[in-house]
Amino acid sequence: MPSLRVASVELLDHVADPASGQSRVRVALEGGASASFLSATFDRPAAWMKEKKLDHWFDEPVLYVGRLDPETLRAAADAMAADLGGYWLRYYRAAPGAPSKVGLGTATADRVEGGRGVVEAVLKDGREFSILAATPEWWREEAARRALRFYYGPLVLFVRRLDAAHARRAAKRMAETDELLFCRYDTPRRDLPEILDSFQSSHS
Repeated sequence: MPSLRVASVELLDHVADPASGQSRVRVALEGGASASFLSATFDRPAAWMKEKKLDHWFDEPVLYVGRLDPETLRAAADAMAADLGGYWLRYYRAAPGAPSKVGLGTATADRVEGGRGVVEAVLKDGREFSILAATPEWWREEAARRALRFYYGPLVLFVRRLDAAHARRAAKRMAETDELLFCRYDTPRRDLPEILDSFQSSHS
């Protein structure tokens, strides 16, 4: 599949500190199409959880960057446009769904190591989902350790602590918010180090 080509990238919000902030971004493509989504620095999940007084965080897809500057955002947008024929640009602009009519059955934390792991969630109709999860601190520190310039790809559920209680609370809230989140977050048989290793090998 041929890749898309980026015409321009525009920050839609004022960013006081490019090293720590967030903004919606509009990516205009050659031919007139465009995509708009949230971009944020790697430290923002901790700030979102603190501001909302939550012990977990999930939302729309976020393009994470080391700095919210034109050069970084353009490099990320070009990579998204070239990757899988522009799949991630289409994925990041996906519309929301609706709360689950089925509800959560069970959820637990699995493959926990340090501040990352996997939340295994099962809806009451038997559908199973495997969700990448991490503490905000692990995410920020791992991005710095790897010197990640940007990251897009499988979504990460952020939790204050990786245990069964936090996993269940987060998954229950996901079901109450938007059942499609389980499909978007589902990343079976993978863990975060593997995902990040693969991302870096493709975008070094």
